[in-house]
Amino acid sequence: MIFLGLDTNPTTSGESVVLFSAMSVAIIFAVAAFIFVFVLALHIPLPPQICDREKIQIFEFLIRLFNEYVGDLIEVLVGPKMKNYFSRFIVGFPYNFKAKCPKWCKIENRLIDGVRCRIYYPDASMKRSNGLLVFIHGGGWCLMHPKYYDGPLFYLMSKTGITICSIDYDLAPEVQFPKPINDCEKVVKKIYEEEHTSLQIDPTKIHIMGDSAGGNLSTVTCQRLHRAGLGHYIQSQILVYPVTNVTDFHSPSYQYYEKMYKGAGLLNPTVFARMVLLYLGIEANKKNVKILTKNRHIPNEIRNSKEYQSVTDHSILPPAFRPKELYDPPTLPSPDPNISAIFAKYAMNPDLNPIFGKNLEGLPEAMIVTAGVDILRDEGILYGKKLESHKVPVAWYHYEAAFHGILNMPKSNQRKRIMEDIAGFINERSGCKKC
Repeated sequence: MIFLGLDTNPTTSGESVVLFSAMSVAIIFAVAAFIFVFVLALHIPLPPQICDREKIQIFEFLIRLFNEYVGDLIEVLVGPKMKNYFSRFIVGFPYNFKAKCPKWCKIENRLIDGVRCRIYYPDASMKRSNGLLVFIHGGGWCLMHPKYYDGPLFYLMSKTGITICSIDYDLAPEVQFPKPINDCEKVVKKIYEEEHTSLQIDPTKIHIMGDSAGGNLSTVTCQRLHRAGLGHYIQSQILVYPVTNVTDFHSPSYQYYEKMYKGAGLLNPTVFARMVLLYLGIEANKKNVKILTKNRHIPNEIRNSKEYQSVTDHSILPPAFRPKELYDPPTLPSPDPNISAIFAKYAMNPDLNPIFGKNLEGLPEAMIVTAGVDILRDEGILYGKKLESHKVPVAWYHYEAAFHGILNMPKSNQRKRIMEDIAGFINERSGCKKC
């Protein structure tokens, strides 16, 4: 019997298997080599002192690959607002894998004066304080939600036994400045005046905490209440790498970014400038973003004013943060006539830039956290100096190895240390028992 098309020669069949195997191995090596060269070509070294190096190098690359490279393509095709929506998807994707809620914590999503809030209640075995921590998340006023912070807030509750209210304020570009501030202020006032009973907390022990843009909203809320004669509504403010001044994109910490990790997927001037524009309802195209990153968005009469320079002068910063090899003294840029005219009404507004607040004596004492690898490092330090000049007690904690966004880094020893320091600050002021 003859089988057409079937090679029955064992030698030939064996050679075919060897040839197929060799080709498969060659293809695998070729693909691996391509991936290696691709990753190597896109690799951006991070500063030598950065913590969690292995994890952040991977996360940074993935965020940059999708959020920046793919995001830039989306911006070209359909505009900056759609890029922001894509960024929300990319940033939010890892949080589909939720942190497990501990048995000693109950979560309730509810409205407080019409604003969405996420409440974390410790059970009787965990509750050690009758105070309240109001938490305001970061994300450049454009990204993130309270549930993304479940992990760090669970840990913070385990160390303080305090009830936590996380505000899910409306985001830009759907809403613009000052709507998120209004949301946060409404929640704090409603809790102090009425809802403290349902939350079972002492209204005289309300602390407010926020990271990045959330730090901005936290201290702006404190300033607003203070101006209204309601400063006693907040006992203390905890500001983690806060936004306090969007007028200076050439501070030493911005220059450190340009010279040490430019292009990395951590918070960078381009991303931040885009968020500022979206928050203010200004077209966030590449031209306007570049105007901000070149410091051409503020009129010279404001930059030259004594009021401006008295709190933004780089010489106020510790000398170690402006080394000669990494820092160039600022030059006066030529303002863009259109954008600077718009920013003229925002530049000195303390609701946007709290560093320019006036009559701050009597504000709640502050804990300010800054990170060494962060473009916002300097404005956090300068804001602390401003508060101190108005006799506001300030505890400044600087973590040289930390980076912007470290509160969202899982299983980080550096984050653990920061959270323990924050817990200690809260416990000393909230009457925590057995802490």
